[in-house]
Amino acid sequence: MALALRPVVILMAVASVLFVAAGLLDGVYPGGPHGDIDSYHGLGWVTYVFAAVNALVAVLIARGSERTLALRIGLSAFFLVERPVSAFLLGPKSVESVVVHIVTALVELVILLGAVRVWQLGHSYVSGDLDALLDFERRGAASSAAPVAAAPDDPPAEPRRAPTGQPLLIGGLALLLAAVLVADGLLSGFVPGGREWGLAGEATGWLAYLFAGVVLVVAIRAVHLGAFALRVLLVLALILFVERAFSPFALSAFDPLTLALHVLAAFVALGLALATVGAIRSNGAADRVAEAPGS
Repeated sequence: MALALRPVVILMAVASVLFVAAGLLDGVYPGGPHGDIDSYHGLGWVTYVFAAVNALVAVLIARGSERTLALRIGLSAFFLVERPVSAFLLGPKSVESVVVHIVTALVELVILLGAVRVWQLGHSYVSGDLDALLDFERRGAASSAAPVAAAPDDPPAEPRRAPTGQPLLIGGLALLLAAVLVADGLLSGFVPGGREWGLAGEATGWLAYLFAGVVLVVAIRAVHLGAFALRVLLVLALILFVERAFSPFALSAFDPLTLALHVLAAFVALGLALATVGAIRSNGAADRVAEAPGS
């Protein structure tokens, strides 16, 4: 696990440096040509926030946090979209800055693939714990200990069960996502007596209400951990992640509060997708244990 995880942590450190370099090349620093808070539609200084968050997550992953590894998978997916978009759509940038943005996206792709591989490796141990596998200190202590042979009369190990909090997590994320979508529709003025509702351009903002309703309807079935409902919810969450990430740029909606709601919805949708994947994997593991001989 250490050999699999070390390149991910190193690349995350490289990504933090690239985020800072992008900000400097864009002139986003005190006294720089784009040093004011409103530069690049108010998003110029966000690159330094990304660098700090990335460095913090790298430290947490190195200390052995399973949840942080899942978060980093989500961040990589987000940065794969955000870096090319910010390179071309937020305002004029130098060639050097565009190159740094694209290189950062490629680094994020490698991080994503590496983090997913470590995640799958950890969860391939049915009775293991990914936190324990990622913890360098405990792993070193375990490797130095001599293996102990199990006695013939020892009872078989109890199979790993799906976490009981999965339905609550899926339901909570679905409710939060629906609430953010409704808030976006209200903020955009789609209320009785407000702006015109339509099926083209900015008049489609009312679809946020439809998305919220569909999420809640599917989630009502998915919280019972049914295989079909979970897969439908997974597809829906991924669609909403992409739609929320790209729609502000497609509609040229650069209001800071609107952008914040879209980013929040994208993150929640990605978290919902990861929670759904975890539930699907747990169901699959439980089915394999049930079908195993002697179970």
